[in-house]
Amino acid sequence: MPRSDAAVRVRTRLLLMYHLTPQVHVPDDRLRPLSEALGLGRFTAHVEAAGLLLPRLVLHERVREITLPPNAARVDGADITLAVTPRQDPLLFVDVEVPDEAGDSDTIAETLYATWQDRSAIRVGGVPLTAWLDERLRAYGLTDRTADRPPLAFGRNVHQSVFPGAALAGRLLAAHVPGDAVGQDVVTIVLRGTLDSGTGATLGIRRPETLNNAGQTMVAHGRGVSLIVGYAPPVENAFGLAAAGILTAVAAVHRIRRQAFAALELDRAAAVETTDAARALVAQLSHRLNDLQLDLSFSVEVYADTILVPELLVESFHASLRDVSSLADALANTSRIVERVNAVLATRRVGLETAAQQYAEDRDRVLAAVIAAGSLLALPPALLLAYFGVNSSDVDPSRSILDFQHYGVAYAIAWSPFLLLILVGLLARRRISLRLPAPDAATSERRTRRFRRSLRSWLGRSRRPGR
Repeated sequence: MPRSDAAVRVRTRLLLMYHLTPQVHVPDDRLRPLSEALGLGRFTAHVEAAGLLLPRLVLHERVREITLPPNAARVDGADITLAVTPRQDPLLFVDVEVPDEAGDSDTIAETLYATWQDRSAIRVGGVPLTAWLDERLRAYGLTDRTADRPPLAFGRNVHQSVFPGAALAGRLLAAHVPGDAVGQDVVTIVLRGTLDSGTGATLGIRRPETLNNAGQTMVAHGRGVSLIVGYAPPVENAFGLAAAGILTAVAAVHRIRRQAFAALELDRAAAVETTDAARALVAQLSHRLNDLQLDLSFSVEVYADTILVPELLVESFHASLRDVSSLADALANTSRIVERVNAVLATRRVGLETAAQQYAEDRDRVLAAVIAAGSLLALPPALLLAYFGVNSSDVDPSRSILDFQHYGVAYAIAWSPFLLLILVGLLARRRISLRLPAPDAATSERRTRRFRRSLRSWLGRSRRPGR
């Protein structure tokens, strides 16, 4: 008999997912499939098949001494999982269970709000969670961290999944009517207690039809919180993995836009005065553009569809979460931003190619002028030397070849043609211009008559019936 995807949870579980900064470079041989930390059941094969595209496991530990921020529920321990995406973005999972006495919707909403707004106050053994992670990475040799890399810190993006225990799950399922208004407990949890839950309005909360089975299962979510009732742990973890993908994509969109703006600022502020400086700027912009395009492909587009885990339950949840996060619009707008950076780079390349071509033309022109001048200056002496080397009565062996009074005619004959050639060349160069010849009056009149005939012909056709 097949294992059911539905189950009743005893205690309320919170799966808190955080995007961290900066990027962490972990050797590939130290990365493992995320299924080793999250029990994924029948979804394991999909996750391992797409392992190179999904976040991969770096660190997984069970800690006992964990303290959540003030006003949050007290917990006895937590499973802490650190993963990195293909583009080395760190992703943190904090998996806790809330005691039965703290399992009501108000306490859960306060816990969600505290671990969202005051997440930097989470402590493990009295040490900030991010500092504890840095220490673990160094202790296990899992990162090539150098002195110039900043320590880990919480990013802007958070997603929190709530899997209610039996008592709260029963109340939620009893109050849930498909197609009806959202219940007060649902509004309180999904919106973290920030709005009045007694108005009966849906307040933008999504309830995917495929995942809501009256009396057995229920899924409701916003942008940052998902409430999942009645599903077995493997399905819960698969939903969490889908939410982590959306979380990573949204964080990558923010980073890509910041880096694209930084690239444009670099281009605007660059003082390019030489071809070497222009070539260095183009190389730097090309490197940044490559990173932007890779981030766009492997940090956003890869999580924008549901092909990585092709299961109806996961696809439905992923699609609904993607829509409420406006990821498709963000992806389209970010792609256009990257295209603008590419256009700027193309303009710089054209400028560099033009400058390089101009430099080559100037160099060739100078070289040709030097060769021409050398040839011009060498020919008259060569003719004179040939003349003085002739065994002729016109050449007096007793006189010096620099005797201009005796050999003045020879020097004039040798140099005059070349001097005349130089003079003609200079005069011709001054007369050359780029002015286009102006048409004469007859040509202008013919063009005017031709245009008038074409205009009358077009007007005649446009007045025919049926036009």
